[in-house]
Amino acid sequence: MKFIKITSKGEIDERAFSLLGASSKREDDTKIGMFGSGLKYSLAFLLRNNIPFRVFSGYKEIKFTTIDEDFREKTFKRISVNGKETSLTTDMGMDWKSWFVIREIFSNALDESEGSIDILEVNNIESLNPVEDYTTFYIQVNNEFQKIINEWDLYFSENRKDLLYHDDKFNQIYGGGESLIVYRKGIRCHFAEKTKSLFNYDLSWVNINESRVISNDWDFKYNLVGFLRKISDKGIIHRILYNINDNWENDLTWSHCSHIPFSDDWQKEIGDKHLIPYENAGFWDEEIKYLKSKHIVLPNNLIQALKIQFGDKIKVIGDDAAMDGKGDKKIINELSKREQRLLDESVKFLTDAGYEIKYPIKVCKFVSNVTLGQAQDETILLSDKVFTMGKREIINTIIEESQHLKTGFRDETRAMQTDLINLTISFMEEKLGRYL
Repeated sequence: MKFIKITSKGEIDERAFSLLGASSKREDDTKIGMFGSGLKYSLAFLLRNNIPFRVFSGYKEIKFTTIDEDFREKTFKRISVNGKETSLTTDMGMDWKSWFVIREIFSNALDESEGSIDILEVNNIESLNPVEDYTTFYIQVNNEFQKIINEWDLYFSENRKDLLYHDDKFNQIYGGGESLIVYRKGIRCHFAEKTKSLFNYDLSWVNINESRVISNDWDFKYNLVGFLRKISDKGIIHRILYNINDNWENDLTWSHCSHIPFSDDWQKEIGDKHLIPYENAGFWDEEIKYLKSKHIVLPNNLIQALKIQFGDKIKVIGDDAAMDGKGDKKIINELSKREQRLLDESVKFLTDAGYEIKYPIKVCKFVSNVTLGQAQDETILLSDKVFTMGKREIINTIIEESQHLKTGFRDETRAMQTDLINLTISFMEEKLGRYL
């Protein structure tokens, strides 16, 4: 027979199994356990599933039995501890799984001194022995518990051999893989199967709920960004810069925690390489060929955050896009004969109509298919796409972007709408010779 043995220094009070809501660790951030209910749920799980187990407090064994009790035409099994009836039943924690039991008992053991876990093989359950001055749990290994033993690193970080980083606050980073694992103080609190990640994380600051899982996913990601921004380990930074794409970390909002600066080692690791937005890297094929290996492809969100902090120390292809989020573009220096004719005719139409164009016009190829124009740096930018839509759309776009530059009003604002209406009325007044 095979048993999981979990021990910790000190003798457990039998009331820990019956006093619901009692926990001396809830306000202690140094502890792994928190709420006091997990041990009762573990007890209910073991009894409900008829899994043999024994518990010793020093030399004294704590005995657990159940008695049937009818309540509203249903029979429950009320739990007794050392012959004393409790208000607990074996129906507690009906959604619990085998690994929750090991997680709970081992977490409590680690909170005490000298917590340990072992696997024993004995001839029978009666041959299991107590340990003086220790609390000892013995749980018989079934198929589910054996699976946990076989895949120990999926649940606990203590034996992992792929440590990449650690700090003096007991935060650790391990190699990632095909699943994302987050531990809190050595105990798994988040598992996303088939979620490829750069790293697995063991973080002391993660907030968990009573089920010992991350209590708020958004809050966790926000704080993780701050943690990674300030990290100065060159190996971790290098792995992020050169491997982030197609991993879970690619979707983090790197502009979060802007009050926490990137360490200077981020800029040093980038060096003189150009950063290219991952979202439209194919748009820059020619530039990538020219740069050869002198570039790094990163999610635009990360490029934007780096650019905001390091400014001109960071070289970005499509620099303006990294700052305003409007999408990359390329200036077209030589127009086709057709494009040049359409542009000249459109400008002449506006001039003849009395509309003054005060700004130079440049034609661009935009990454975004819906962008027909932009007003930027005292210049009207027209998309090459607008030339496939006729002179009316070219004129429309020139007027809109020109008014943006003249007024400073932004797209889709009431002020911009009012300006365009007033412009139209002014043309009507001139045509009619009647002024409102």
